Amino acid sequence: MLVEAGSTRILVDAGVRPNADSPRLAAPPRIARAQEGRLDAVVVTHGHNDHAGFVPKVIADQPRAATICTPATAALMPEMWADAKRVMEQQANDMAEYGWLAPLYGEPEVEAAEKSLRPLTYGRPHNIKDLTIQLFDAGHILGAAGVVITAGDQRAVITGDIYNLPQLSVGSAQLPPKLAREADLLVIESTYCDRRHRDRALQIQDFVRAIAEVVGGGGRVLIPAFGLGRAQEVALMLRQQLPDVPVLVDGLARAISDIYEREAHLDIFGGNVQRVDNRQRSRLMQTFQTGVVITTSGMLTGGFAVPWAQQILPDPHSALFVCGYQDEESAGRALQRLAERDDPTVPATLPLQTQDGPVAVPVAARVETYSLSAHADRDGLTEIIDELAPARTMLVHGLGREQKKFRETLERARGRRTVRNDLPWSGLA
Repeated sequence: MLVEAGSTRILVDAGVRPNADSPRLAAPPRIARAQEGRLDAVVVTHGHNDHAGFVPKVIADQPRAATICTPATAALMPEMWADAKRVMEQQANDMAEYGWLAPLYGEPEVEAAEKSLRPLTYGRPHNIKDLTIQLFDAGHILGAAGVVITAGDQRAVITGDIYNLPQLSVGSAQLPPKLAREADLLVIESTYCDRRHRDRALQIQDFVRAIAEVVGGGGRVLIPAFGLGRAQEVALMLRQQLPDVPVLVDGLARAISDIYEREAHLDIFGGNVQRVDNRQRSRLMQTFQTGVVITTSGMLTGGFAVPWAQQILPDPHSALFVCGYQDEESAGRALQRLAERDDPTVPATLPLQTQDGPVAVPVAARVETYSLSAHADRDGLTEIIDELAPARTMLVHGLGREQKKFRETLERARGRRTVRNDLPWSGLA
């Protein structure tokens, strides 16, 4: 989101997402509009790649811009950028014979982005020429922030991804009423604006019980999880509620969990929760026959979740539990559709993209989905909007059809005035 006031221009978030037509990470749409002039800063709400993954490219083109975020996000982003770089380089190498495009960025861009980091604690005002910004705790994941942007007597509040309930790994969002209330514009995510989450405690209870059933029957449970946030939440959950069950943490989630332990003073590893050593992975895939594996990627689009899935999905005694959002084009969503098929007795296979090319994997394992979302649902979003009582509300980070319905509900039932997210908004209008 490009914010301009006088001669000041800042960008709030700059993310990437998997391309629907290929495995290549895609740049943000209309990013050229932000690059038309000098950027004074990039404010990053949190470390997930769909919010921060394009920052190294932005800083490469805008070397004088600072990257402002919370201290925890500043600790997390270099690991996320390094992982994205590795993924893009591997994709480029795999597809070189087809004339594949170069990665979006490499090591020099990542190093420059790291040098541009300027940590800012929650609640501390920071001036950027004609603008003043203040961050507040948005819940969601470690370090996640919303931002209040002030220009003269006008204010815009951008929530980033926000969750208004506590988790094991982070607390709930902390809205600053004096600072954020009655702003001229509230820009709020709307990932789950079309649904109500099931009671979280009941969802966790069912999730843990199902894991215990599979492990008690001598099987393995694969949990593909987002390496930042969801993996740590699940690991903490299992360490607390199933302390006797062996749990392996693999992939990006290992390094991110180390940062969580350091920055949030959490005990994720220890007891039966262990890291997967790279040198032992091949052996463990054959010898680890009872327990839980938590690994990336959360949508089965790559990472170590793919080879683990190749081992576990054909086993009728084992299970794969989906516990996060799945893009419509992802392998994780394809697996959910297989589990939802009318006749589950019909043999099923799941196409997976491996390092050696596409593979059809037989699916005999138990497949279930549990909502452990760290995004506010429809009721939570409504509560946040009502509490902040902005003059205008803009919905972002969601699907257009659901946003349209939610906008109509806000306007008719709540008396809230909304603005479209596909047109520039001006405080002077």
